[in-house]
Amino acid sequence: MRPLPIVVAITGLAVVVLSGPALRGHFTPEGQLAVSPVPDVAVAPAAQTPVAPPAVETAPALRRSMPRPVAPDVVAAPPIPTDTLERVDAREPLGDKGRALSPADLPPAETILRRPVVSAAGTFTAQGHTVALAGIDITDAGQMCGEGTTQWPCGIHARTAFRNYLRGRAMTCVVPAVPGSEVVVVDCKLGTQNPAEWLVTQGWARAVAGGPYAEAGAAAQSAHRGLFGQAPTATPALTITVPESAEPPISGIGVPLGGSGG
Repeated sequence: MRPLPIVVAITGLAVVVLSGPALRGHFTPEGQLAVSPVPDVAVAPAAQTPVAPPAVETAPALRRSMPRPVAPDVVAAPPIPTDTLERVDAREPLGDKGRALSPADLPPAETILRRPVVSAAGTFTAQGHTVALAGIDITDAGQMCGEGTTQWPCGIHARTAFRNYLRGRAMTCVVPAVPGSEVVVVDCKLGTQNPAEWLVTQGWARAVAGGPYAEAGAAAQSAHRGLFGQAPTATPALTITVPESAEPPISGIGVPLGGSGG
């Protein structure tokens, strides 16, 4: 029975392989399998790269604010030569975008000027603006009218008339956004009224030749109003007339004021 020896040989070979050192198998020239042990070879363990521990974020240590000795010999601040310093203007912006708009660059706009202070007939100051009404000749406060003994201070009367007309009410005028030192000649309104036209109509100011108030000025001159008339008369003295009583006065009482008693 040939299969039995073959099984036994294979089993023995497996036992030798498992229990003994490593074997190397090869065929002989006669065609038979020969097994020879494999010498042990020392295998160096694989080099392991050390792994760094993960970095742990920690709060930075607080530094104490310690003064740095710049000049230990000097207790006070060192002197700064001011004669070498020069103040220069700020750099102009590189473009118009993002530039702050100056009020001086804004065009004139209709503005309510409150609490006007009249300096002459036709001109006033309010909120930093000095305004002269357009279309008229300003009547100076020192102007005199009439001749000889009939002269009278018509300029003062004209200024007083203009003040009484305004009574401190606000005027609406087209003035620059930023007040300046120059006099602004412009038309103004007092509510729905035209103060320049009122001055010309009352004769307290002369209209500019060929202006919008020329006809009103001619009518005031023909009517002898204001500057073209005589000096305003003083207020007449108040007189009281006592009527005569029909009955004789009673002795010791005086003259009865109401006439005869009844």
